[in-house]
Amino acid sequence: MPSPTATLRSPRIYAGVLAFTLISIAVGAWGGVALGPWAIAILFVAVTVTGIPHGAIDHLVAARLWGLGATWADQAKFYGGYLAAMALYGGAWIVAPGWSLALFLGMTMYHFGQADLAYWRLPPGPARLLYLSRGLFLIGAPIAAFPGIVDPIFQAIGGVHLLEWPGIATVPMVLFAGLVGQHTVALGLAAPWASPQVPRALGREALNVAVLTALFGLVHPLVAFSVYFGGWHALGHILELLRFFRRRGDDMSLRDFYREAALFTAIPFVGLAGLYAATQSFGLENQMIALLFILIAIMTLPHMVVVERLYQDREAARAT
Repeated sequence: MPSPTATLRSPRIYAGVLAFTLISIAVGAWGGVALGPWAIAILFVAVTVTGIPHGAIDHLVAARLWGLGATWADQAKFYGGYLAAMALYGGAWIVAPGWSLALFLGMTMYHFGQADLAYWRLPPGPARLLYLSRGLFLIGAPIAAFPGIVDPIFQAIGGVHLLEWPGIATVPMVLFAGLVGQHTVALGLAAPWASPQVPRALGREALNVAVLTALFGLVHPLVAFSVYFGGWHALGHILELLRFFRRRGDDMSLRDFYREAALFTAIPFVGLAGLYAATQSFGLENQMIALLFILIAIMTLPHMVVVERLYQDREAARAT
């Protein structure tokens, strides 16, 4: 069990995540780009163990960040706002799926970049640029590496024909190299701004970029995304939440976290099970994947609001 002060960069946790990623790369490269049984197993583990649970206690986080109590009025404020944001964004997917997809990709770029690199403690301007650079690498690399696989999914999600984008069909590997290169340059430019209290930050991130480049370049994009999402992003967020509650005087353990997250982890699985049964009955695999990503997008919008406030609270705590 990790200590309350553990992070994704703690030696044992970091080594475990790297090992999991490298095994996925080796198996993926050996087995070819296909969704075989091993790939489905990785998808399932990543989503169930950390992926969905990592956002399942937003209500507890929000209660401490905004001082919400157990009264009906305070609960209505949180759940009303959370569900309203989900409903509005869900409606946007019906009215303007292409623009909703673009918004989701932009939000995800910032969200992933922030979670990965907030520990550099950069000034606000350089920090946000670096977050977007990291997110562009994370989201763009699997698209550029496997445009033929991603294209039908994008068509199902938002009616977007990926292969019609400039360069995607003709020079995808050049785009892939450019995505890796722009982030490598961004890390080098941002390194002098990083907090001196973060030793070996540039070397660690150079290793991370190398490993993730291999992951996104060699492994089926859905599996690669699941490995990153579950093993890097979601796990890192769970550890950040344990530290957050410790700062607030609540000594939450990992076991406590999963107990609190159980209800709002189970609810999405009920919906996903029904979705899977319905789409498999008609052989609609791409539609299943598309609806899964739309569901993730709808849940991501209010989750990002809570996470942004969480990082603001962390920065305020460091400044005092």
